[in-house]
Amino acid sequence: MNRKKSALLAPLALAVGLTTVLSACGSSSESTPSTAPSVPAGSTAPAASPQAAKLDPYEVSIIYYGKPQKDDSLIQEKLNEYLKEKINTTVALQPIAPSDYQKKTELMMNTGEKMDLLFTASWLAFSSNVTKGAFLELDSLVEKYGQGLKKELHPLYLEAPRYKGKLYAIPTNKEITQGKAFTYRKDIVDKYNIPIEKINKMEDLEPYFATIKEKEPNFINLYVAGGPVSFMLYETRSNYRPIGPTPGKLPMFFMDYKATDMKVKTVLDQDIVDINKTDAELFRKYYEKGYINADAATTTTNVADIRKQGKLWLQSTVWKPGADIELKLADNYDWVSHVIEEPIVTTDLATGSMMSISRTSKNPERAMMVLNYLHTDPYVINLLVNGIEGKHYTKASANRIEPIKDSGYGDTALFWVLGNQFLNYLKPGQPDDLYESWKKFNNEATRFPLLGFTFDDTKVKNEIAQLTTVVNEYKVINTGALPNPSKMLDERNAKLKAAGLEKVQAEMQAQIDAWLVETKK
Repeated sequence: MNRKKSALLAPLALAVGLTTVLSACGSSSESTPSTAPSVPAGSTAPAASPQAAKLDPYEVSIIYYGKPQKDDSLIQEKLNEYLKEKINTTVALQPIAPSDYQKKTELMMNTGEKMDLLFTASWLAFSSNVTKGAFLELDSLVEKYGQGLKKELHPLYLEAPRYKGKLYAIPTNKEITQGKAFTYRKDIVDKYNIPIEKINKMEDLEPYFATIKEKEPNFINLYVAGGPVSFMLYETRSNYRPIGPTPGKLPMFFMDYKATDMKVKTVLDQDIVDINKTDAELFRKYYEKGYINADAATTTTNVADIRKQGKLWLQSTVWKPGADIELKLADNYDWVSHVIEEPIVTTDLATGSMMSISRTSKNPERAMMVLNYLHTDPYVINLLVNGIEGKHYTKASANRIEPIKDSGYGDTALFWVLGNQFLNYLKPGQPDDLYESWKKFNNEATRFPLLGFTFDDTKVKNEIAQLTTVVNEYKVINTGALPNPSKMLDERNAKLKAAGLEKVQAEMQAQIDAWLVETKK
């Protein structure tokens, strides 16, 4: 597809430290504007519940993926005032910064800590946590207390996060999938007349890397932080797409989404070996030429931090309508993208941002009520995402705001983490028809043939653990930083085979075959 579009940086490398209910960084008695709830026409926001007085008080913990902010406690206070009146409920906001999120939440689940709502995702071991019983089944709770969110969500969203036919999470209502793109700083594209619509794979970038290295030495051509140079290793060379578990965050199992045989392939299959070796040798060449940062194998600095410092002119990204504006809001540069892969709705993408209810919740019914408010009430979700009117933003119109810089809230990208993004206020530069374009985008996306399939790793947990160990041993292959990457791939693959990769493949194939029979009934 040749078109110049905007792109959003992949929100896949996230996480940080667990906090308990945050103490106020500023006095809770300070004079701050109070926003009256505003409900747009056509909203399904629930009215004040006549049952609130009959409900026992309960505090719902919300554990979510996001850097703690100065005014978290103030937001919590305002939210509690509102929800106490509605459903006699208060909340305990527990943001956990991206770098620590998975480690800390896994510990909380393993120790049986009391939790209610918990952010989860395909890339945060959602399916594994389902099979070990960490989350509650939600179908009956949705029917009783979540009819509003059910009306708001695209039907595919409630089809994807299922295990053995049962629903275990509620996705964030946003774009249901993403395209893959190369995203460029517009000023650099204009300055050097870079024909971005003709650049469709990593090799096509080489002459422009040479130009930028010579004429713009302060830029990093390809920034790598201890992992693959690009997540677009298969999209530009094949119809293979990752499925199933990703031990050590490495895709190992694949399916050709255009094939009809539904056969699982792995990194041991020769055609996939060839793709991996081609990429590894290319990245090694780019590293040797200085196009990749010298500390690629060891650095842990997030790419977003490097980008905000003005050191990047290019990045591999995921794409949706309006994504370039979101990126500009994050770092104040204009960006433009060329989409490499048309969007495909896969189980992984449709489950890329969700909330589950923990098995340790003392009141799952109330947790679902709160989750319903996150999806249906504009006041609740905008309070969590944008803060308080007059303190953290000013209103430009009924559905548009101007964020207040360094206000103490609103700098963390919670819009894709919590609730219903279609209810979020628009920000500067975002078009009035943004959400309508998303609906069109969602409706037109190609459906992956295994949408809704969730792999049960119960019988192969030991093998997956061993595969993870091997991946971690050879992780730096994909950075370009080490010589002889093809030889290292052969060594890695031999160890993956010995660790039980083919056993996991056979188990996955058996489950897919059974799932296909069941879905045809």
